[in-house]
Amino acid sequence: MIPGMNKLGLAPLTILAVSATLLGCAPEDEMMDAGLTLSTTMMTAATLDTGDGDGDEDDTSDDASADCGNGVVDPGEQCDFGPENSESGQCTPECTIAACGDGYLWTELEECDDGNTNNGDGCVENCKLAECGDGFVQEGVEDCDDGNDIEDDGCTTACVPATCGDGIVQEGEQCDDGNMLTGDDCPACQLAYCGDGHIHGGVEQCDDGNMESNDACVYPQCIPNVCGDGFINVGVEQCDDGNDIDDDLCTNECMLP
Repeated sequence: MIPGMNKLGLAPLTILAVSATLLGCAPEDEMMDAGLTLSTTMMTAATLDTGDGDGDEDDTSDDASADCGNGVVDPGEQCDFGPENSESGQCTPECTIAACGDGYLWTELEECDDGNTNNGDGCVENCKLAECGDGFVQEGVEDCDDGNDIEDDGCTTACVPATCGDGIVQEGEQCDDGNMLTGDDCPACQLAYCGDGHIHGGVEQCDDGNMESNDACVYPQCIPNVCGDGFINVGVEQCDDGNDIDDDLCTNECMLP
């Protein structure tokens, strides 16, 4: 079938021309009958397929359906590498250009791609694997992440908050020996001293947490207060003259004679 022809093999305008010629040569009564025939013919011509002859209306839309994977960038496609389209390549199986967050791992540029913008999981922005020091707190793994590798700023390089006993001297700490022992040189991350309330093993015999000498523990030696040391243990001794002479003003029991 020739495009534009109807099933009679004639174009609609040809039908009209032939009909008009016949009307002009026929008697009046025949012209009336022919007029009816002409009207019917015109209506029929208007509904005849003037396209490819298949009897159906032709699709006149300019938008062709995308055929992703044919190697041609069709309307609606961003790319099409044909068989080279890949979940791990630059052009995805959906004919879209690979991008961080699309759920496809472009192995050339991405370390991960979990298809979301959540920076608290194992894959952070720019499709990088989460790690301590990237500035994002990884849920269930990290307690903090300040985006650096500085140890003494409150968040350690292990991405846990700095605490006394972690072995890192933080602001406010005088020392940190990596333990929570109170009988060594660094109790509670402060340098040990007589009067801190902690008995420094091998150095102090007592430590009652004050700097008084008239109680049970003499400051600044942190030794027990005993009769004859020259310090009156209030509530226990009446006197203490610092000697062991019994017949002076203070007996050897530190009592007044």
